[in-house]
Amino acid sequence: MVLYAKDIMKNYTKTFPADTNALDGAKIMQQDHVGFLIVHDSGGKPVGIVTEWDYISKVVAAENDPRKVTLGQIMKEGIISVEAETPTEKVTVIMGKNLIRRIPVFENGKLIGVITSRDIIRIFKDYMDSISDIIARFGNF
Repeated sequence: MVLYAKDIMKNYTKTFPADTNALDGAKIMQQDHVGFLIVHDSGGKPVGIVTEWDYISKVVAAENDPRKVTLGQIMKEGIISVEAETPTEKVTVIMGKNLIRRIPVFENGKLIGVITSRDIIRIFKDYMDSISDIIARFGNF
């Protein structure tokens, strides 16, 4: 059975204006229990992503006031993403190749969710549990 991006993603579709200050963004991340924010342009199109690492490197370590720094200033421009029908094997290759821990999922140009490295670990665990069940039922081949 092939799993697709849409099968393992979390339905997190919130996006935020680039002029949102970093302090408000951090509060949203804490409230929503996520380690990222997707930033949109004035037309609502996702154009970048801010991660916890961006906060550490561009706000905290740089000693910037989070009330004066905007998400647009600290985001990574351009979003590496996948389509809903992308097989999870390809999703893992894209994430690994680009050294990213989360990837937005789009369908017909619309953000429908996000896959995180935790989602990948979860499906790997489920896969390993299935293999263990098969081995327990049928013995070693």
